[in-house]
Amino acid sequence: MDIYWLGHASFRLRSATTGLSIITDPYAATAGSGIQIDSRQIIDVVAVTVSHDDAMHNNPADLDGDARVFNTPGEYELQGVTIRAVMTGLPEGVARSQRNVAYTIAIDGISVCHLGNIARPLTAQQIDLVGPADVVLAPAGGEECNLLSHRAVNQTAQQLDARWLIPMHYRAPGESSEIQPADPSAFLRELGVADGSLQPQGRMQVTRNNLPPSLQIGLLTPQTRAA
Repeated sequence: MDIYWLGHASFRLRSATTGLSIITDPYAATAGSGIQIDSRQIIDVVAVTVSHDDAMHNNPADLDGDARVFNTPGEYELQGVTIRAVMTGLPEGVARSQRNVAYTIAIDGISVCHLGNIARPLTAQQIDLVGPADVVLAPAGGEECNLLSHRAVNQTAQQLDARWLIPMHYRAPGESSEIQPADPSAFLRELGVADGSLQPQGRMQVTRNNLPPSLQIGLLTPQTRAA
């Protein structure tokens, strides 16, 4: 499987076997972020997952083709891809209409868990429903952005038996300064990663044979262009 970060919480998960792709949380160029997804990444998309109803997470209409959209909890299969989805816990006072759904997507024998805008730790039952996962995609904002704390993100990745933890939902180059955090540095420091020790890559190739023996942190270069 190839993993590309398309900016914000959007990723392209591409099967190395079939060439088909899943897109997570596509955002609208008109949402005010100042960037949009690089159109060269929108190829052979068969499915789109949406974690919650927000312009920066729910814009499948701009993707060409007739990809199937998943936005509710459940278990699904589509063209060799398995998707397991659960609604995560809501902060006190938050309406159910603002729910967040976490997805684990299995392609080429690799499972990727996209946590969306998770704000509460997964319960043991939710861990059982979406886990295990080889790769976890998690927001880097922490409690300052009303999201799961950095430590809780790390704990969740451990509970899911992940081998890669990739931060998302931070400002990409050219993106509006309103997008917070500006970078994943606080997230990385909390997880024990020294400043400058990780070099972002354009894509991550993950197979059963190249998974590290324990949890590692990965950074991706956003595949975006100016809106």
